[in-house]
Amino acid sequence: MDGLGKPREVREGVFQIKLPTPYPIGPLYVYLVRKDPITLIDVGVNDPQSIKILKNQLATLGITPKDVERILLTHGHSDHYGAAQTLKEEGVKGIFIHPKDMDKVTNRVDYYLGMRPCLVKLGTPPDYLDYFVKFIAWETPYVWDIKEVSPLKGGDTFSWGSFTLEVMETPGHSPGHVVFLEKSQGWAITGDFLFAHFTPDPIIDVSPNGERTPSMILHMESLERFSTKGVQDYFPGHKEEEGRVQEAIKELKTRMEYKKRLFMEHIRKPITPFALMREIYPEKGKGEAFVLLSEVMGRLDLLEREGLVDVWEEHGVLYYKVKGD
Repeated sequence: MDGLGKPREVREGVFQIKLPTPYPIGPLYVYLVRKDPITLIDVGVNDPQSIKILKNQLATLGITPKDVERILLTHGHSDHYGAAQTLKEEGVKGIFIHPKDMDKVTNRVDYYLGMRPCLVKLGTPPDYLDYFVKFIAWETPYVWDIKEVSPLKGGDTFSWGSFTLEVMETPGHSPGHVVFLEKSQGWAITGDFLFAHFTPDPIIDVSPNGERTPSMILHMESLERFSTKGVQDYFPGHKEEEGRVQEAIKELKTRMEYKKRLFMEHIRKPITPFALMREIYPEKGKGEAFVLLSEVMGRLDLLEREGLVDVWEEHGVLYYKVKGD
């Protein structure tokens, strides 16, 4: 259907639906629980094509937006929540997200513009800052602020008789990221938390007091906690239809070791985070700079925590260098 296939039943009563996005990451997987109370987990962008595909795919299962009791959001990034307010206005009863991501989904523009001082501190030049602002404006049609949203917290449960999903807080990719665990059956819906073949970059985030969140450190800590939950299978938000948890974590750790060595080679001399991003990814354009800078900062945070780099500030900009070189 529309080139993206039909809904796929991944567990009894749980369907995976593939939706297009305008972002380099490509299509998004959202999940419908076709049992009362009917529930959507993530919803895609607020784009007419994506919403049409979602409605068409719901219709093949005998569902309309008015039948949906609630939307549960794994986190507050636009590809996951962009259409939530539109669907609410078409009959969905309620929208839920972790409180630490509420600022993103209720006042997106102010939230992201508030990052400018942080980006300056990372060495981002004026032309990239201007592009960042233009990107926020470009993105606006794809994501509407949510007018009313209810909180999710760790330990909350949602039951449908034959199975129960429990909320686990997994900060990192976003401060309010959560996954939904089915402990008795050993599976989870994981949003952008875990992938076997690529690393979900923990995105730069700034707390209300202006402090940058150590996103990658939080993400790795969340993965360690998740690995002890007895979950065997996961259903993510992108690229992979499903995966095996321990295999994915093993692959992730291999990639992390490779990237650690790569980054160490590039910081033998003093360098700003932005300049480091441009050195490692010289072929990438401005449209990918924010996500790539997020990756760079996450890996620098890990190196700093291990005591492998010196960090200092000059004229309001951070510099990094391998210790002892």
